[in-house]
Formats: sequence, C-alpha cells, structure tokens
Amino acid sequence: EWPLRPGAQNPSMSTNILEIFQQLKEESADIRDEAYQVREEGYAAMSKGYAAMNKAYEVRDAAYEIKDSTYEARSGLEALLVEAFALLKSQTSATGLYIHDIKNTLAAVASKMDGLEAKIDGIESKLEGTTNKLEEETLKITAKLDEKMAQLEEKVSAMGGEIREVKRSLDETKVDISERVETSITLSTSVRDRQQVWMSEVRLISLYKTVDQNNGHPNYPNPIVTDGNFVTDNNGDNRNTHSHTLSKSRNNKLWINLGGYFKIHRVYIWNHRLCCHEQLVGTHIYADEELIGTVVQNSNYHDFLIPEKDPTYGSTVTLHQLLPRNIHVLEIQVWGSGPFNRDDIFV
Repeated sequence: EWPLRPGAQNPSMSTNILEIFQQLKEESADIRDEAYQVREEGYAAMSKGYAAMNKAYEVRDAAYEIKDSTYEARSGLEALLVEAFALLKSQTSATGLYIHDIKNTLAAVASKMDGLEAKIDGIESKLEGTTNKLEEETLKITAKLDEKMAQLEEKVSAMGGEIREVKRSLDETKVDISERVETSITLSTSVRDRQQVWMSEVRLISLYKTVDQNNGHPNYPNPIVTDGNFVTDNNGDNRNTHSHTLSKSRNNKLWINLGGYFKIHRVYIWNHRLCCHEQLVGTHIYADEELIGTVVQNSNYHDFLIPEKDPTYGSTVTLHQLLPRNIHVLEIQVWGSGPFNRDDIFV
C-alpha cells in the first residue's frame, strides 16, 4: 500500500501499527527479559569461570610446589646416590680385602685342622696301645688278688679253731669275773654297812685333844678344858682346873683341835663354878667357820644340840667372845662321829 499523505488518516492502518507496536513492545519485553536472564546466566557463568580460574591458579601453585619439591627430592636423591655409589665403591674395596684375609685365615685353620687330625690319630694309636697294656696289667693284678684271697681264706679257716678256743676261754673268764665281782660287791656292801655303823656311833671326840687360845693366861694351862674333869673346880694350892684368858678384851678366842674331820652332834660347855658366869654370855661357838650357837644367859652349864636334818662337820670347835670379857670354862665336851675324808661319800 502507498503511504498516506500528510495529515491523511487511515484507521485500519493505525490499528495495525498499534498492534504491531504493541507486539513489538511485548517482544521487546520478552527480549529484555531473556537478555536479563542471559545476563544473569552470563554473570553466573562468569562467576563460575572466576572460581574455576582461581582453582586453576591454586592447582598451578600446588603444581609449582610439587615441581619444586620434586626438584629438591631429585637433587637429594642424586646426592644420596652419589654418596651411596662412593660408599659402595669404598666398601667393595674393603670387602675385597676382608675376603682376602678371610681366605688366608681359613687356609691357616684348614692347615691347623689337618695337623690336629694327625695328632689325634697319633694319640688314638697311643691310647689303643696303652689300653691293651692296662688290660694285661689288670689281668695280672686280678690273678694275684685271687691268689692272695685264696691264701687268706685258708688262714681264716685255720684261725677259726683258735678263735673259737679264745672265745670259749673269754666266756669262762667272763663268768669267773662276774662271780668275783658279785663276791666283791657283797664284801664291799658288808664293809660299807659296818663302816656306816661304826661311823654313826656318837662318842666323845674332844677328850684329851689339844687346845689353844689367842690371849692365854700363864697360870691357866689350855689343855685343862679337855681333861675330862668337869666335877671339881678349886683355886687353892694352884690347882686350877679351868681355863682363863689374860684380860677382858674383845675377840678372845679358845679352840679345840679335833685331829680329824668329824660330824658334830653336840657341844657341852661347863662354866667356871666359883664366879663370873656372866663373862661367857655373848660367846659364839663355831665348828670351823659354821656357827653352832651363842651363849645368851648366865648358867653353870650350856648345851648346844645340832639337828640331824642339818648336820655340821668340822675339824675344830672355837669359842669366840666378841664382848670385852674373859673366857674361863671348866670343861668342853664335843660329841660326834667319824672321822671322815672331806670328799667322803658318807659325808
């Protein structure tokens, strides 16, 4: 169609143009939307590209690091290989020397072993000869021993009769000795019983025994206290029958020597009859070192009886006045049994 004149109007044409414009507008909107979408997709693709590029850069950097590490490892390996080859070369030289020494040593050992085998063979031959000699000597010694044993058996058989005779004689002697021992035991028992009876007799053992004192008076002889006279006591005509110390001093002593080791049963003391009975008070009476008793009162007569359950033995009887007083007694009688040895079984 021809275009319209200016100012002329064609309604159908305007409508078509509007429709076309509207259609173009809509298409342009669609194109715009698609452009927006394409742009967004481009942005997204670009972002992914940037990300891929960054990763590529990272991979490249890692590759560079690996490359550098590889170069370093290769350089170290090459140096290690060079050192290893050098060491191997030196060790190979030393090993060759060692092998040479070992070969020489083995050769020397083999030579020594050959020498030892030869010596061992020689020793074995000598041992064999020695063994044969020992067997021969053993046979000889065995034969001699058998001969000696036979001789000894003959001697033993010959001595059997003598031994039986000796045994019979010993049996007879044993019987005789047993009979004599029984007889001796019987006699010993009889003698012992008689001795015990004799030694158990209590008798006067001080009569006429010697007397001494440490402070004696010249007018009063010591032995007068064991003369058996305890009835009369007279100072007239110098007929003194009692003892008297020289002075009233402490530790006056008078003692009787019994002449043996006796079992003492009793001690009688007759005091001075005329006066001064108190002078004897305080006097201790001893058998050797054992105290028998003490005079504790004035009396003409003092009796010291020793209990059978507590026997007293001694060879002296002593009067010991501890106070400053005289000892003057008419008679001392010591009754006892014995004498005994100090180690006697009856004591």
